[in-house]
Amino acid sequence: MLAEVPPAERKKLRPLFARFPGLHGCVDAALEGAMGTAWADEPSRPFVALLHLDFHLFAGAPDSQAAEEAVRSLPSRATVVASDEGWDPLLRRVWGVRLKTRTRVAFSPGRWDQARLRGFREALPEGFALKRITAADAARFAELADSLVYNFSSLEEFVARGVGFGVEHEGRFVSGCSSFALSSRSLEFEIQTHPNFQRRGLASATAAAMIEHCLDHGLELCWDAHNDISAALATKLGFVDPAPYAAYELRA
Repeated sequence: MLAEVPPAERKKLRPLFARFPGLHGCVDAALEGAMGTAWADEPSRPFVALLHLDFHLFAGAPDSQAAEEAVRSLPSRATVVASDEGWDPLLRRVWGVRLKTRTRVAFSPGRWDQARLRGFREALPEGFALKRITAADAARFAELADSLVYNFSSLEEFVARGVGFGVEHEGRFVSGCSSFALSSRSLEFEIQTHPNFQRRGLASATAAAMIEHCLDHGLELCWDAHNDISAALATKLGFVDPAPYAAYELRA
């Protein structure tokens, strides 16, 4: 049976997640105790662990009773990533046809061209403005997509601890990049653009601003693509070494 691991004790789980295939910013934020929750079979000497930060992230020994209990505890709707392919048979046996496999792609930071990043920021069409999100902007920023802020307990916490850049047009945000997960060492990117404003370079501008922020603050940049558009944007910006891995969508 898994027990919740307090933030101060989560460092004991790091070996289980050492070779996790993606979402490295989410993993780091949860293990640091900065965000999310963590569970393990034996907190003092864990063999199975589960991190929850929007995604459900499994690591450890999938052939154990604790692993099966953890998999059976998933909610009716969840996105799951496991540390290795050994979890696949267990996930499929427990959830059957309700489990769908999806491919995600993890990227690594490249060698950043500062002039190119600046060019992305400065190439906005007339009538569009890029800005860092402040307390006065947070509610309107969240209206673009709740995924930009929902890993924080409140908009106030997002403003105090998180990072966001948005493109504003006629009084509303139409594109944004935010810290989906954030630790003292790394930042997981989240990008959203309103469907009516895609293919105008807006996402490139917000992401370039976030890259510059991470470089200025010594943060590791973590980018996972869930579709071809996100993967193409990562490559355009300068991320490298695409590494596909399996994720699972559990649906009612």
